[in-house]
Amino acid sequence: MQHILEREDKQEELTREIKSIIKEIENDDLKVVTFMEYTSPPKEIKPKVIKFNKALELLRLIAKQGKIQKGVAKIMFYSPSTERSRGLTPTMMAGFQYIEPGVATKPHSHNMASIYLVVKGKGYSIIDGKKYYWEEGDIFVVPANAVHSHVNTSNEEVVLFDVTDSGLLENLGILEFKEED
Repeated sequence: MQHILEREDKQEELTREIKSIIKEIENDDLKVVTFMEYTSPPKEIKPKVIKFNKALELLRLIAKQGKIQKGVAKIMFYSPSTERSRGLTPTMMAGFQYIEPGVATKPHSHNMASIYLVVKGKGYSIIDGKKYYWEEGDIFVVPANAVHSHVNTSNEEVVLFDVTDSGLLENLGILEFKEED
């Protein structure tokens, strides 16, 4: 039998006698939290299955529309139960990137690290000015803050699956994304 640890927020009870000093420290933009071990547990995150064929259909439609970049599409998945992290878990987000034959994504950077699995196709990524070749089944990593782009060198579509730590960064309030010139 599994025992689930239940926690409750006891901040009010535990700070009653020390409130006056806390008020001297706090201001409009600074708050004190004491006794962190009593904070409430996160909501339950349920298992999920993402249907690849439906995701691929959506990616193809987005790439054809070309509203962000012609021949490129990116979709990410999140669970509302992760609340502000907007991840599949409170610390991770996952998604697919689609690149038509002969197309390259625009160079960009973000402070999240990304791990990519090449689901279909072949090509290379330019990461901080260096070329890294990949093909179906390969895994490659883009470190946080690295300027990168992906290039499809094959005659078929490229599909990349990636997992990032953006959920963690979103929770910390420090997620950043920059498109390069």
